Amino acid sequence: MNTRQKSMIIGAVVGASLGVLGGYLFTRGFDLHQEGRERQTLSLRTVPPGDLVKLFIAVMGVLRGVAELGERA
Repeated sequence: MNTRQKSMIIGAVVGASLGVLGGYLFTRGFDLHQEGRERQTLSLRTVPPGDLVKLFIAVMGVLRGVAELGERA
């Protein structure tokens, strides 16, 4: 297995792990926020567009940082 394959596998495992953790924290926060209120379903309509833009910019910043690390190594 070459270096490219190893880095792709490691990236996939780390990315999946962070995705699961992020989903858990998001739903935990959503459940805590909904306590005492009637249950509502989660959809993209309930998330303000400004928050989605902030999240997208943050993710792009992280990806840019990872790319810069690869250039330095």
